Amino acid sequence: MISFNKTATLTATFAAALALSACQSTPSSPVIQRANSTYETTGIADTKVKAQQNAIDSAQKTCRSKQVIIVDDKVTYNGILDERTGRMVGQAGAVIGSIFGTGSPDLSRSDDYEYKINFRCQ
Repeated sequence: MISFNKTATLTATFAAALALSACQSTPSSPVIQRANSTYETTGIADTKVKAQQNAIDSAQKTCRSKQVIIVDDKVTYNGILDERTGRMVGQAGAVIGSIFGTGSPDLSRSDDYEYKINFRCQ
């Protein structure tokens, strides 16, 4: 039988590990304050959607309870191949992998997409 102290310690340890893993899975981009109450941040990820979400999450964290107003934005693709070729190679690899049961090759990197936004809080 496990005593109350051991159970409490195990629960606290599990909660701390869970909290730390949540922090690691949500990358935070640095935010730079610019003139005229505007800010700049860049989200980086392996897909365009994730990069956009990372940038918007950083902006929302900066604005707290205020609304994020994006002044301008820019998406940059930094992949090994150009974006269209990389997508075609990935799709062909998925088809071949499913035929031979080997899985599909992953050509993406965690920094393939950059989503830079300038924003203000309102």
